[in-house]
Amino acid sequence: MRATVMYGPGDVRVEQLPDPELEQPTDALVRVVRTCVCGSDLHPYHSMPAAEQGTPMGHEFIGVVEEVGSDVTTIEPGDFVIAPSPGSTTPVSSAGRG
Repeated sequence: MRATVMYGPGDVRVEQLPDPELEQPTDALVRVVRTCVCGSDLHPYHSMPAAEQGTPMGHEFIGVVEEVGSDVTTIEPGDFVIAPSPGSTTPVSSAGRG
């Protein structure tokens, strides 16, 4: 998958990373179709210390559910979803079926 990775102030790169996999029964994999820069991304963009190993960035997007874990009951593959809030523990909101 392609991902944005921040290496230091003003140093953002688009890189090819391994495809994600379900790790927990509560996980969902979403194919991102649109995304945007969040204000919380701008603070490290201007001030984070440079690093050899980059930090993945971005957490607000819309996309299509590709796969869900066995405990996921509120969304299913093919659903269009919105993830507007920061943090990987924020539940993804179902925006409709289709």
